[in-house]
Amino acid sequence: MFSKFGKLLQGETVRLSQCRRFYGQPVLPYDCVQDMTPSSLVIEAEARRFIHDCLRRLNVPFEKLRCVSDIMLAADYRGIHGMGIGRLETYLNDLQYGGVDITAEPEIISQTSVTAQVDGHGAMGVFVGNFCMDLAVEKAIKSGIGFVVAKRSYDIGMASWYAFRAMASGCVGLVLSNSPAMMVAPGCREASIGANCLAFGADGNHSHFMLDMATSVKGMGAVEWANINDERIPVSWAMDESGVPTTFPGVALRANRLNPAGGQNGYCLATMIDLLCGVMSGANYATRLAAMSAEEKKVASSNLGVAMLALDPYVFVPDFGERLDDFKKRIDNSTPVDKSRPVRMAGERERLYMRHVDEMGALSFPNTLLAKFKHIADSLSVQPMQLAFINAKPKYLRF
Repeated sequence: MFSKFGKLLQGETVRLSQCRRFYGQPVLPYDCVQDMTPSSLVIEAEARRFIHDCLRRLNVPFEKLRCVSDIMLAADYRGIHGMGIGRLETYLNDLQYGGVDITAEPEIISQTSVTAQVDGHGAMGVFVGNFCMDLAVEKAIKSGIGFVVAKRSYDIGMASWYAFRAMASGCVGLVLSNSPAMMVAPGCREASIGANCLAFGADGNHSHFMLDMATSVKGMGAVEWANINDERIPVSWAMDESGVPTTFPGVALRANRLNPAGGQNGYCLATMIDLLCGVMSGANYATRLAAMSAEEKKVASSNLGVAMLALDPYVFVPDFGERLDDFKKRIDNSTPVDKSRPVRMAGERERLYMRHVDEMGALSFPNTLLAKFKHIADSLSVQPMQLAFINAKPKYLRF
């Protein structure tokens, strides 16, 4: 599905493009998140076609289309829906209002044999992120380690995408990115730092480790996804504009006040990421990255910062892959209190969700989101997204 990254994304050959008809109710693994909102299935190629048609209407060069659709569909494939195709409307608005420059290309400002500073020039985050991680990998292959920071970037989407790029070259990958101030310090009412994200991935001989997280209890993408699904959010996720906890995602989206994961620990981790991505790269940071409206984006870009680290683990131990497999096995063999809820390594839930998608042969999207896509299609005069059928009968396949 996703070229050379497909095998890493799943741990085995990806079969999503080989659509298999499914006639019953899909069975999710116990520890996969289940979407109870009425949903419909869309073939991956059709979702990609729709993304490309929308982007071309806004003059995105043909050679850049696949890069944008890859990362969004990879997020939906892994079950990280807040970073998936649901972000399309935001990207289209930012392209329309000038919050991102689709013609821009990242550029190296300065570099050594193992480090580099990059100017993203306001390009889409996926282009800046790919450029920085590929540069870090190139240095790691030559010198054992590569560390690259960038300023004037944009939302990079699913952070683990770039860690997978490092893993595809035999490296360990660490990805850090800051974001507009939307997280509240414990005991405060106003947001002072972003729900900054990190991803860390390493590949073994028969397994892999992939941590992809925000420093908030849940990222704003998860709040947006709950809003799309017309669901309440847990009271621990966010506050309203008065600093009072809320369970309404719409209120949380307007207030931009997320709670840090683990209280003070999560907040301190976010500040460390912002120091590396913002302060050290020359990008904006903390409240210098205030959330902007669509009108404000007409005259100012977000100037986000990113940091990418690639490391050759075999410089240290020649049997790293074998040791990682043993490490995973020891974690998996931990004795849980409830045997129906086994201990899971980072990335295991995503792997189970990908297996579920392969069993269905298509991606699942809430009908509320598909209705929004219909509106987008009408406004851009493109063909609406076509849903998957059973035996070519005019009946949508839903769950």
